[in-house]
Amino acid sequence: MDWVDQAVFTSQASTHAQGYHLVAASADLTDEERRALTRWGPSHDSVPDPMRRATVVSSFRLPSGRVAVSRTFAHGAEYSRRGATRWYTQFVVLDEAIFRRFAANPFAILTAAIAGGCLNVHDSLPPVLPAIRLLGKASPVDVAGIEYAAALVGPRFLLEILERLLTHNGPLILSGAERYQRIIAGILSLLPVSFRSGISFTTGLVPSAQRPFRIQPFYGPLIELERVKREKQAVVVDFSRPPDELPPGAHPWTKFIAYVLNGSRWYLLKALFRRDDLPKCDDPSGLQALGRLCLEEIVFSSGVSTAQVAANRPRASAASNPSRYVPPAPPVPTIVPLDDGAENGNPRGGSSGDDWPDHAADPSTREPSCADGGDPAAQRLWSIATEHAVLAWQEGPESFDRFKAQWSALRSRLPCVIPDAVLGATIRRLQDALCRTPLTDDAGADKIRRIQELLALLTDECR
Repeated sequence: MDWVDQAVFTSQASTHAQGYHLVAASADLTDEERRALTRWGPSHDSVPDPMRRATVVSSFRLPSGRVAVSRTFAHGAEYSRRGATRWYTQFVVLDEAIFRRFAANPFAILTAAIAGGCLNVHDSLPPVLPAIRLLGKASPVDVAGIEYAAALVGPRFLLEILERLLTHNGPLILSGAERYQRIIAGILSLLPVSFRSGISFTTGLVPSAQRPFRIQPFYGPLIELERVKREKQAVVVDFSRPPDELPPGAHPWTKFIAYVLNGSRWYLLKALFRRDDLPKCDDPSGLQALGRLCLEEIVFSSGVSTAQVAANRPRASAASNPSRYVPPAPPVPTIVPLDDGAENGNPRGGSSGDDWPDHAADPSTREPSCADGGDPAAQRLWSIATEHAVLAWQEGPESFDRFKAQWSALRSRLPCVIPDAVLGATIRRLQDALCRTPLTDDAGADKIRRIQELLALLTDECR
C-alpha cells in the first residue's frame, strides 16, 4: 500500500483564477510540480472531435522526476455558460518506485485508482485534495493487451511502431486508426519496464508545444499532419497504408519481438522481464545490447544440428574478396522468426555462459543440412547469427574480439555453410557501408581488411 498525490485541472472560477487552471491538488505537491501540471493540462481546444465522448489517458514525467498519469473526459459545461464542453483532467502523481511496481503501466495505475474509489469527480472542487492509497501491482507483460493490439492493426504494424520508436529520438505520430489506447498499451508491454518508464504518451490530445509527448495520435486532415510532422521533426506510422517491412539492419530488439510475436512465445518475454540480472536498458543502446543477447540465445536454443558436409570453398573464397564478388539475387530475409523445438522450458536450452553444448564434438549427433540455402530454418538461423556478428563488428575491435572468442560455440549450432541469400545480403550491406562514407586511402584499406576479416569468420568451413 502506498500513498500518491492527485490534482485536478479544469474550468472553474476559484479564489485565485478563472477559466482552465489547476483548481485543486494534494498538499504535498511542490510549486514546481503544480506549474508543470498546469503547463501539460488540456483546455477547451485540446481534445479533437473524435475523442469528445471518450476518455483520454496521458502519461509524462515531471521536472521533479516523479511521474504524472492523467485521464481527461467531458464533465458538464464550462462555468462561463457559453455552452462549451468542460474538460475535466485528473492527475495522479507518483514516485518511481510505485510506478515500477505497476510495471510502468499508466493504464494499470488508473485502473487501480478507480477500482479503489479514489478518483472522485466533483462539480465544485475544494482547493486541497487528499492523497490517494494505491493498492496492488501489475504484471510486466500484458499478453491479452498485446494480442488485442495485434488483432487491431496486425503484428507487422506493431513491429513498425517499435522500430520507429527505437531508431528515432523525436515524436512518433500514429495516424489512420482507432482505439489508440489499446495500441499504445500493447506497445508498452513489448518493452522492458526500465525503458517504457521513460516514454510519455497521450491517447488523444491535440499536438501542442506545451505537451511534447513521445507517442502522439493524430486526428485531422493530411495537410495538417504534414505540417505537424515537419514542425516537430516527427515520424509517422500511418495505419491506412500497408505496413513497412523490417529492414535487414533493424534494431535487434525489434527482431527479437518479431520472433516472439510470430509464435506467440510469451514465455520468453515473461521469463526475460522476471530476471533480476536484466541488463540496464533505459535507452536504445542498452536495449540494443539486450536484443542482441536475446537473438543469440535463440540461436543457442534452436536445436539445429551442424552438418557433415564440406564447406563450399569457391563461395568462401569469393566472399573473402568482396570487391570481386557479385552477390546473388535472392531477397533478403526481413524477419528473424524460426520454428524451433524449444517452445517450452528454459529459453537457453538448459545451458548458459561458456557451457553451451558443442554438438560438433560428437560426429554421431550431426545431420546433413541444406548447403545451398534452400532450408528456411538454416536461412533464419544464419540471419540471426550474421546480424549478431555485424553488430559486434560495428561496435569496434574489443567487441568483435569478444564475439570471435564465442564464435566456435555459436558456429557449432549452425548449418555448415552460410546460405546464399544471407551471404549475399551481408556482403551487400558491408559494401554499402563502405561506399556511403568518404574514406582516405589508409582508412579505406583498413575498412576493407576488417570487412574481409568479418566475412572470413562467417564463411569459415566446418572443423
